[in-house]
Amino acid sequence: MKPQYNIILLCSAFTFANESTYAQQVSAEKGTSTFSPLKVSAGQETPSQQALEKTGAVSTRETGKNLESLDATLRSMPGTFTQIDPGQGAVSVNIRGFSGLGRVNSMVDGVTQSFYGTSNATLAHGSTNNMAGIMIDPNFLVGVDVIRGDSSGPEGVNALSGSANFRTIDVEDVIFPGNSLGFRSRFSVGNNGLGRSGMVSVAGQADAFTETGNIGLLMGVSGSTVYSNYDTGNGINTEKFGMNKYLKQNPQSQLYKLDMKLNDFHKVKLSARNYSNHFTQRKIESDDYYLKYHYTPFSELVDTKLTVSTSRGNQRYDNNSLYTFYNTSAQNRSNALDVNNTSRFSWRENDFSMMFGGKLMKTKYSKIINSSIANENTAEEAIENNTFAPQGEQDISSIYGGLKINRGIFEADFNLNYTNSKIKGFKPACDPRVICVPQSGANIDSTNHNINPMVMLSAQVTPWLQPFVSYSKSSRAPNIQEMFFSNSGGASMNPFLKPEHAETWQAGFNINSRDILMQDDALRLKATAYTSRVKDYIHSKSFLVCGGGEKCDFEHAYPAGGGDNTSEDFYDNMYIYINSITPVHTRGVELELDYDAGFAFGRLAYSRQHTDQPTSIASTSFGAGDITELPKQYLTLDTGMRFIDSALVVGAMVKYTGKTKRISPNFDLDETTSAVLKEDMPQIPTILDLYSTYQVTQNLLLKFNVQNVMDRDYSEALNKMNMSPVQGDTDTAGNTARGRTFIFGGEVRF
Repeated sequence: MKPQYNIILLCSAFTFANESTYAQQVSAEKGTSTFSPLKVSAGQETPSQQALEKTGAVSTRETGKNLESLDATLRSMPGTFTQIDPGQGAVSVNIRGFSGLGRVNSMVDGVTQSFYGTSNATLAHGSTNNMAGIMIDPNFLVGVDVIRGDSSGPEGVNALSGSANFRTIDVEDVIFPGNSLGFRSRFSVGNNGLGRSGMVSVAGQADAFTETGNIGLLMGVSGSTVYSNYDTGNGINTEKFGMNKYLKQNPQSQLYKLDMKLNDFHKVKLSARNYSNHFTQRKIESDDYYLKYHYTPFSELVDTKLTVSTSRGNQRYDNNSLYTFYNTSAQNRSNALDVNNTSRFSWRENDFSMMFGGKLMKTKYSKIINSSIANENTAEEAIENNTFAPQGEQDISSIYGGLKINRGIFEADFNLNYTNSKIKGFKPACDPRVICVPQSGANIDSTNHNINPMVMLSAQVTPWLQPFVSYSKSSRAPNIQEMFFSNSGGASMNPFLKPEHAETWQAGFNINSRDILMQDDALRLKATAYTSRVKDYIHSKSFLVCGGGEKCDFEHAYPAGGGDNTSEDFYDNMYIYINSITPVHTRGVELELDYDAGFAFGRLAYSRQHTDQPTSIASTSFGAGDITELPKQYLTLDTGMRFIDSALVVGAMVKYTGKTKRISPNFDLDETTSAVLKEDMPQIPTILDLYSTYQVTQNLLLKFNVQNVMDRDYSEALNKMNMSPVQGDTDTAGNTARGRTFIFGGEVRF
């Protein structure tokens, strides 16, 4: 029997085993079918435990608790992974095998991020690597919230597979309750290339404006040093397979927040976040600013939220770092407005919560580029026919609404969003020997409309069991980087690219119980099965020029019966992003469990999934993305014990990764379709990390972590280095993961 079905049957057995207890409760109180909430925590509930009590595929992790990396924290959630590109310095979230702008709505404090990194490809075939990601300092984070397969609310706008929201520290995270001033710092130091990291934040608050008003201010600075080389499990330094001095980095960040409660009705928050780094021969700057306003008068019908934000990124490249280019830079600018209102009321024993809102996002990608080639025409061709930083504008506007109905033990949640997406950019003229539409240079203005419904039904059938089922449609617009991909100038651009559409079914249940093995222990479990069908999946494919100047793929250029249909007058190999003719299917099972007995705890996250998504040829020679297919199955077990009134925690993290794939490092192609092939990676061993934290006093927390305790030699899944040329040579292949690494850190608060 397949493992995923074993899990479902095991959970079902647990459910039925407890039915006798439930039956006794009902017989004792005949006619009673409504249950009050049951608190099951063995202490104060953590955000990750609270997420297990919500309906749907929702997960939360607190950050910075045990000195694990941000990538490891995200990978400890079911159905959630990260893309790793050592040359980017960004975090890129993968949900159920989908990653990138629009496939995952990646946010910081609820603000959608649009940074698209282009770095010198030190570790791959091509001249650049490209990846969407978030430039964020982990020292400023307190948690990450992930929603999978849900298209509701502002988070679901232009989000194909789900959303991830990174939460930064607020005034209340720095100041102890009852105090007016606060200080909080974090520090860590590690061997094996991890270097040093530190953050200092100060905050103050005071009564202001009115008798019920107050004002709070937070200021924080953070910096790190991460070295370019480290030793793998077999003692080989990564310098031997391409990790050079340009990968050393010293990111610097600042965070400012101003909270104002004018009175009981009006709250205002201002935030500014700045990030800078010099990395892979480029100066990176990323800034975020937002204003949030919350209006809550003495009426259940009005709960209004407004968010206005602006984000900007800039990458300035060292001369001679990219081709023949100099004085080169890439910029992204994004402005957004989101406003919504929630009304709550009751009618005929039904409780209603109705939300209505709208969201506008305007993003622009631009570049400055100069070529040192002496011949003016050749220089212009070099600028036009390369994939560096495609430019254009993307406007997304959406109206969304939701209605949640509660009646007794039942809950129904209905949501709908209407999204209009517009992409604008310039397509240069094509060579007259290649047929293009339009043939001449033209300003492209492409518009698409999508309607995305979502419904979720659930029932609190016992105090500890809540099954749920949901159906949703989601969509995401093509990216500038896809529509205006320019390895062959205008000939490789596709102004007719359509949005992706996904239909997702989810079914699962939450279990929330106590006194399982001993008095006052607590068990929380969330199990979810899902299946998705994605139409018009966007990927890149190789095209040649056939007779008459027609663009044709390899199957038509070199038919199976033999022959050669390519043009005798002109040769060009165009990498063009297209919509897949056949739908892409994904399915899987996700399990998350939290057991807490006070003196001991255990947290388990397990995922098993399958997808048939195609690869993209542009991810090879031009480094535009990487394979996003998740390992067939993976598991993280976090378990430990608490001592000295829970002040001392000693724990272990076990990380299991099943079969996983990578793009062929030799860029082997399918002989018929020319699609780049996937291949199985060497088996990844089970990795063990040990950690401990000691709350010495209210003011001092110490942390210690040993990663890869067994010093295993392996390559991490979904690391872009796995497709580098050295990985294709079995004699010199270099593994990508750190060997045994020690980290010491802590927090100081006053």
